[in-house]
Amino acid sequence: MTTHASPVSAPASRPSSRSTAKEDTPPPIFSDSFWKRFRKGVSDFPVPVIALDDTGTIQALSLAARRMLGYRGHDEIEPYFFTHVHGQNMHRVMRDLAHMVNAHTRRASWLVRLQTQAGRWRWFRVEAVNRLRALEQCIVLRMRSV
Repeated sequence: MTTHASPVSAPASRPSSRSTAKEDTPPPIFSDSFWKRFRKGVSDFPVPVIALDDTGTIQALSLAARRMLGYRGHDEIEPYFFTHVHGQNMHRVMRDLAHMVNAHTRRASWLVRLQTQAGRWRWFRVEAVNRLRALEQCIVLRMRSV
């Protein structure tokens, strides 16, 4: 995701109050402390996160994410992530995740419908971070209810 400068520039004597985001700067939700805690284990993670491998298989799912999708701790969940994504959102999600695997894109975000255990479709804001080349070796999805 690229940020664009405003077409109206600030006067030369005063610096602009808008800050520009750098491509290498991670979003604040994925801080250093987040990754340290993530490496210790996802299952008891307080934030709803899903870890995917490069094929779209769910490697780990936090308890918070299970609850958001309506699953209890012991319930079986379909391991292929794309089976949970609504068909109208599928193309964009698959395309962006493929870019993360092949072109090493660092981040993506979607407003997407995911299927709950009860078979209902629920809207989520999902932020994805590519950690395939890092110690975690996965793509991490953080979910928020809409």
